[in-house]
Amino acid sequence: MEKVPITRQGHRDLRRDLRRLRREARPEALEELREARAFGVKIDNQQYLLALERWSVVQRKIEDLEEKLARCEVVVGRKFRYKQAGFGTVIDVESLDTGRTFRYQLVGPYESDVGQGKLSVESPVGNGLLDRFEGDEVTVCTPGGLRAYRILSIRA
Repeated sequence: MEKVPITRQGHRDLRRDLRRLRREARPEALEELREARAFGVKIDNQQYLLALERWSVVQRKIEDLEEKLARCEVVVGRKFRYKQAGFGTVIDVESLDTGRTFRYQLVGPYESDVGQGKLSVESPVGNGLLDRFEGDEVTVCTPGGLRAYRILSIRA
């Protein structure tokens, strides 16, 4: 089984979500299921069918998070001799196509969220920025076409 990199904060977030699902969401779904069973397990008991579906969705989410946590490997920061983009670093980049600047943190695939500024190292742009230095210009092949970026700054 191949390990997937994740930051400490990302690992904490996954554990917190799993704990919430186990302690709150699953007991609520089971209680709904018990109440719905009181009216009988029949094909026309819509309340039962909805409660069963909700319970199975919560159970699938729990199993998915357990699997992700089992595959994760927490990667801690490293000492930088040079300003080099690596896992967990925060990078300011400028799009050479539009002139807009973006700030990304390079993270693992389980915690990536571009809207929050977290870019997966397995994405085309994240992979293109990985192991680059300040001032480098990077051309990345994305599903939307070729994109060019300049790395403005790198922080640990």
